[in-house]
Formats: sequence, C-alpha cells, structure tokens
Amino acid sequence: MTRQRLAWLAGFAALGLAGVAAARPGGGDSFSGGGGHSSGDGGGGGAVIFELLYWLVRLIFWYPSIGLPILAIVVGYLIYGAYRRQQNKDWDSGPPVELHQTIELSEVRRLDPAFSPIVFEDFAFRLFSTAHRARHTADALATVAPYVAEAARAQLAARTPAGAPVVQVVVGALRTYRVELPGAAAGGRVRIGLEYEANLETAAHTYYTVERWLFGRDAAVTSKPPGATRTFPCPNCGAPWQAAQTGTQVCASCGQAVDNGRFDWVVEQAALVSSDERPPTLTTEVAERGTELPTYRQPDVDAAWLQLTRDDPQITDAALDARLAMIYSQLNVAWSTNDLGPVRGLVSDGLYDYLSYWVEAYQQQGLRNVLTDMRITHTALARITRDRYYDAIAIRLWATGKDFVVRGETGALVRGSKHRERPYSEYWTLIRAQGRKGAPVAAPACSNCGAPLQIAQSGECEHCGAHVTAGEFDWVVSKIEQDDTYRG
Repeated sequence: MTRQRLAWLAGFAALGLAGVAAARPGGGDSFSGGGGHSSGDGGGGGAVIFELLYWLVRLIFWYPSIGLPILAIVVGYLIYGAYRRQQNKDWDSGPPVELHQTIELSEVRRLDPAFSPIVFEDFAFRLFSTAHRARHTADALATVAPYVAEAARAQLAARTPAGAPVVQVVVGALRTYRVELPGAAAGGRVRIGLEYEANLETAAHTYYTVERWLFGRDAAVTSKPPGATRTFPCPNCGAPWQAAQTGTQVCASCGQAVDNGRFDWVVEQAALVSSDERPPTLTTEVAERGTELPTYRQPDVDAAWLQLTRDDPQITDAALDARLAMIYSQLNVAWSTNDLGPVRGLVSDGLYDYLSYWVEAYQQQGLRNVLTDMRITHTALARITRDRYYDAIAIRLWATGKDFVVRGETGALVRGSKHRERPYSEYWTLIRAQGRKGAPVAAPACSNCGAPLQIAQSGECEHCGAHVTAGEFDWVVSKIEQDDTYRG
C-alpha cells in the first residue's frame, strides 16, 4: 500500500511539474520565450521529475491497472497542454523570424550633433502606437501624415483586418537594424531602420507582429530638443497639425509641404515581416528561456562607464545598484497588487503604458500575478549610451523569487508555484537627463522635491509639480527587455 500511495503521488505530481511561467513586469516568459536555452524550473527540478517518472514506470509493471491509467492521464495532459500553447500563444513562442542585432546610432551625430538615440526611440515608440491606432480610416491616418509618408500609410491601411480599429498597441522590443548616411556630396538623406516586436489588439483579435519601419530625413536637418508634448504637430512651425486642404500634406499654418523629411523624420516604409494571431493568455505555463545565454555587451562599455563616473563621481556601482534594487522591489509590489500608481515616478511614460497593458489584462480576467521573495542575485553592465540630452545605462540583472498567478477574489492558485523559486534574467535600461549630477536616490520619493512618491498620470509630482518620468532628476527605468530577444 505504501508503494501504491507513492506511485499515485508520483503520477499526479508529474502533472504539476509540466512547466511554470509568468508574465512579470516587462513581459517575462509571456513576452517571447523563444530562441534561447531553457533554464527550466531551477533548484533540481530535473532530478525530481526523473524520480517521479522512475516510480511511475515501476508502478506500470507492479500494478498495471493503476499505472497505465495514470500514464494515460499524464500523456493526455501533455498533449492538451501542447494544444493549448499552440492555440493561445501570446509572447510565449518566440519570434517567427531571425531578429537583427542592434546597430549603433552614434554615427548619426557626426551629421547632427543634437541627435539623441533616446529621444529618437521615444518618438519612434509613440509614432508606431499612434499610427496603428489611426490606420483604420484615411482620415485618422491623415493626423500623422507629416511623419508617415503616403506609401507607408498605404501599407498600414492594408493591414489585416482592414478597417478594424486597433484598440491597444504594446511594443515589446525595438532594435536598430539599418543606418544609412549620405556620402561626402552635399545633400542626401539619413535613413534609420527600426525593427519592432509588438502586440496589436483589435476588438476581436490580438496579433503578435514583427515589423521593420524605415525612417528618413534630409541630412541637413538638425534634431529638435526633447519636449514634454506627446503629440505630433507640424514638423516645421510646431503648430497643431492641420492640412491646408483635404488630401494634401501642406500645413495650414506655415504653408509648407511636410511629409517628405525636409523638417523631421518621416516613415518611408512600414513593412510587415510576420504576423500571428495570439489572444492574450495569462494562464498558459511555459518554461523560462534565455537565462543561460551569454550577455550582449557593448564593446566599449567599460570605458564608457569610466567616463561617466569621471563626469559624475557620485555615480558608483553600489549607488546605481541600490537605485535599481529599489525600483525592482517597488515595481514587483505594485505589479502584484495590479496597481502601478505607486511606481509612476520610477518608470518612463512608454514603459508605464506597456506595463499597464498587462495589469489591465490581469484585471479583466480576475487574476493577479503575485511575486514574493523577489530579489536580484547579481548584475552585469551591458550598454551605455550618452548624448546631448540623456545618459542611458542597460544592465542585465539575474533574479529569483516565487512567481505565481491567483484568482483575485478567492486566491486560488491558477499557475506557478507558491513554494518553488524560479530564476530568470532581463535587461533593464535606466535613463537620466544628461545635465543632472549626483548620487542616485535609493528611496521611493520624488526625485525633485523628495516628497513621498505621488505622481500624476501625466508624469508630474503632485507636491512640486515637476515632471519626473523622463529622468529629469534621477534615473528611471525606460525599458525591460527579455534575455532571449535582446540584441544589444
């Protein structure tokens, strides 16, 4: 009877060890989960599974009337799980195409010293989202016409399902795959190709896409300084965009044709590389992948770090790690409660929008992704970008903790384990205004006035009124990228 009970336990426990995954802030396994080595469940999970399978095989020989039904249940469960993963893919099967490694944008500053890769990426994120939300009608697309050329607008309008409004856009990754600079001759054009991984949600469907957008601009154009506005005004005079005549791209205020890259970046092509329908799913279990992959390190990152610390001696490894650990801790607590309000001042506007997508998805399904005992085990410097307006530091962090999903009302376990820790790694990018100096603050307070962190949705402190979510006063997290899709 002891062997019988142990064998039954082995059979049912095998079902529970089929795999564990969760979204986590930044996407986690549900962001991509493909293209890397699996770190498994960690902590000797393979040995436990082997032991359970050993007893299950012995049970089949000792008591086939019990062992064979258990085997059938296990096999059926695995087949059903594979079917569910195929039917309900979100970010969890990895990109269907080979992803490009990021190309440096620093060469653009040779022509335009005011060019900021950080400002440009923020612009590209916002334009991608705005253009997709407007693609369902020609009139809506016309609102971004100064920044999206006619050919690119036609490509967007033809996307499936044609005419269906896009209600949610989530950019999970952005990489530069092409930089084209003009030769020594006068004139010419600068082109930058960006590769997006994104979720696009209509009223009825969610699509995981890989897209490559080509931005172009006259080589003589100088970049404008960053501003707080999130809109897309006339790129020449700055007035709210309005065409002089319907169907033309001539500004009603300044009379200039503006959709040709003479004044600012314009999307020349918006090519769709792949698109897969993947309804949002928060209950599918997928193994962690990418944790054991080597770190993508910028070749001169150590020299860049030395220069940064010479310019601001109060930036030290310990001080930056303390700031990162504080944001990590606060974000995990806020994520677990489905309330991102307490961390509004610690993350950028773009990342906040991205995280809000997942929190709202959990809320709509009556779920919570609970993260307990979460801690960073070690970090590695990956990349430093510096320009006229911003400093950006990409850090790969390895962390572990208990990661599971529960029903919001009952607390019933839906996915994961309340007892087993799951290690993972991610790339976190922190940004700060270039002119700002001083030691990073390791407390959840306004980075300007020091008051308790109460930040409005627009990014201003409710105590002092200063805008803080673009790193104006201290480091904020602008991107969280998964280790299996990060390309530098």
